[in-house]
Amino acid sequence: MTQDLPDDLFRQGAEEGPEEARGEPERSHAPERSSVKTVPLGQDGISLRMLAGILVLAVLLAFAVGRLFFFRGNQDPVVTVSPAPLPTATASAPPSTAGVPYSDAVVVANVLAAEGQCLEGGTRDTPAMLIDDDSGTLWRCHGEGVGEQVTFTFSGRRPLVGVRVVNGNTAWSDRYLTERRILSIRWEFDDGSFFVQGLAANNRNPQEVRFPPLAATGVTMTVLDATAPGDGEANADAVSLSSVEFLTPA
Repeated sequence: MTQDLPDDLFRQGAEEGPEEARGEPERSHAPERSSVKTVPLGQDGISLRMLAGILVLAVLLAFAVGRLFFFRGNQDPVVTVSPAPLPTATASAPPSTAGVPYSDAVVVANVLAAEGQCLEGGTRDTPAMLIDDDSGTLWRCHGEGVGEQVTFTFSGRRPLVGVRVVNGNTAWSDRYLTERRILSIRWEFDDGSFFVQGLAANNRNPQEVRFPPLAATGVTMTVLDATAPGDGEANADAVSLSSVEFLTPA
């Protein structure tokens, strides 16, 4: 498209001659404008636009690197879960019965002999009467009874699990409360093991105690304590047992 220029640009100068006398128009000595736009340069010869671009790229790079390290540092630790080991079946040993008193059926063990001497002199009521299976007989010693002993012997080594005692004088009428009654007895086996049996002072029935199974050929009984004698006759100062039985598994 052709653009029309204003008329005043073609006005004649005051000193110009007629049109036919003029030659070629005089060229202007002003510098011609370049079609290339001049870009201002920085101090080091780098254009400001290029410098701005480099700065923008540097900022973006620093931002990207910072985010990379930030997210790496804040990542949660990786937890590795191992499957739990499966339980394995193991055979367990049956519970031990050592130290547990025997609780099954029992019978009375056969005693070969019962022997002993009273500390204050002998009586007709000897230890042998403890094992004769006769409710009308008894073993009896004068005095307080502490320290009196009777030794029982078996025909061989026997398994024993308990002992049964009838305390006091139940063989004679009206003598149970008159005489002393034994309160405790020590039972010692020929292997050195022993235990103490407490007795009720006012119980005429058999008093039984069970213990863990053991084997023995002999047992010694020792009186540890007894009651005071009751009021009455002078010969009431005595201790006695009416029966002793040893128990073995049935």
